[in-house]
Amino acid sequence: MAIKREKNLTRPEAMEIFHQDGVLEVVMGATLLNFGFDLLNQMSFTSLFTYIPIVLMSAMKNQITISRIGYDAFDGDETSVRNWNLITAAGMVIILVALSLFVLNDTLKIRELISFPETSQVSSLLTGLVLALGSLAGAVFLPLKRFYAYAAAALVIGVVGMFLFPPQVAAFAIAGVLLGNGVRMMIQFSRKYPLKKDDMKNEGKKK
Repeated sequence: MAIKREKNLTRPEAMEIFHQDGVLEVVMGATLLNFGFDLLNQMSFTSLFTYIPIVLMSAMKNQITISRIGYDAFDGDETSVRNWNLITAAGMVIILVALSLFVLNDTLKIRELISFPETSQVSSLLTGLVLALGSLAGAVFLPLKRFYAYAAAALVIGVVGMFLFPPQVAAFAIAGVLLGNGVRMMIQFSRKYPLKKDDMKNEGKKK
């Protein structure tokens, strides 16, 4: 069920249409879940396995989103759509690198500079701060307003985690927020734009 473009879309309008499927949240949540296991396993840097959801994002977009709304919603501009995926993936990689530097191995020795009681979990705070800043960047540059809510959730979880739980729990909690909302959005999107029988047959032939 393709969307026919009736007017020139602004970038915020195009992004709202392109990211209404919940794929971005599911990919971010799955990536952060993997990062939580990196923390749990006391890795010194993010494992290659952690990046797999990001690599799969473009294929998921084609399978779930483009198959339903088509490129007509974006003036048939396939190049722009591919670039949106690449830029988003690059942003997530940057956030993962930042988490590795500030949380996994603390290359910059930030934890030594922050004066808190020994019982506090500074890594949980740093996890929340990095993810909050990353979400704010998404809210400004994508731009998607719901990312302000993700930024607030990440910051709150990070601050609470500093006193109550280790960084992997903070990562799992934030991942849960993203995955939960992503699955909800994906279900809504699938109901709003169901695949027609002809489209389903074509998908089956492609496989």
